[in-house]
Amino acid sequence: MSLIKAALGICETGPLDDSFWAVEDGKVRVKLDQMPAPLAKGGSTYLRGKGLSMPVFLMRSEDDQYLAFENRCSHFGHRKLDPVPGENKIRCCSVFHSTYDLDGNKLTGPAPNPLKRYTVEQSNGELVITL
Repeated sequence: MSLIKAALGICETGPLDDSFWAVEDGKVRVKLDQMPAPLAKGGSTYLRGKGLSMPVFLMRSEDDQYLAFENRCSHFGHRKLDPVPGENKIRCCSVFHSTYDLDGNKLTGPAPNPLKRYTVEQSNGELVITL
C-alpha cells in the first residue's frame, strides 16, 4: 500500500456487489455459489448498505476460513480494514497500520481495542454471518 493511500485511508479491499448478499433477521447471507469467482485465500471484500448499521469486512484466510468483522479500526478516524498479504493477519488502512490476529485481537499499532468479530457459518453454498 502506498503512503498516499495510507494517508487517505484507502484500502485495497473492494465492495461485494449487493446482488450476492442479503440481510434478514440479524443475519447476512452471502451467496457464495452465485458469485462470479470465489473469494481467493487471503482475499477480502466488504458489505455495506442494505440496512447494515456498519460495513462488514469479509475475508477468506490463508488456511481457508471465512471470517467477518465490523469494517472499522478502533483508533482515530475509524479506518477500514485489509488483509495482510501472505499472512493470517488484518490491518488498518492508515499510516499507522494497526494489525490484528484472526480473532480480532490487536497485535501492533495505536488502536486501543480489538475488532468486533462476527460468527460465520457455511451451509448450502451460502455464508451466514450473525450480526
